[in-house]
Amino acid sequence: MRLAGLIAGLPFILAAAGAAAQEPNCRNFSWSVGRTIDLFDEPLPTVQSGQSLPKEGVFAMELRPVADVIYPTTPERGSDGSWGGVMTIENVPTGRYQIAFSEDAWVEAIQDNKRLTIQAATRPKECRGVRRSFEVDIRGEPLTLQIGGASAHRLNVAVVRIWPFEWRW
Repeated sequence: MRLAGLIAGLPFILAAAGAAAQEPNCRNFSWSVGRTIDLFDEPLPTVQSGQSLPKEGVFAMELRPVADVIYPTTPERGSDGSWGGVMTIENVPTGRYQIAFSEDAWVEAIQDNKRLTIQAATRPKECRGVRRSFEVDIRGEPLTLQIGGASAHRLNVAVVRIWPFEWRW
């Protein structure tokens, strides 16, 4: 009886072992200990490319073919035949922010018609939740995000302040 129970439970044990084996790679990611990694629980408010938001937060963005996007500042990357968009966050207090995407894509952070320096990190494709993450220092004025290189027409986006007292792993 115990042997039958062990054999019946073997697929679940193996699946858990596989998940545990990939977990260290998924944990090797620049994200604050004070935040949960799965920011993108549905439902999320959805914005269209070209719209503005009053403040930072988590949302879904409907993208357009990159060839149809009018970027306010010419992107450093050319048209790659993928999906992209532009959105502006009107009120962003000065500080360091993390911009996270649910899928692979590139981003340029623009303030006062100038590109800001960003640091990027990527997680393995088998990891759930945040796929790409960017950190950027922002001055207290509107922030425009120019996005491209996405393989899907919808992208979950988080723009979240990194508080200086949070522990990092």
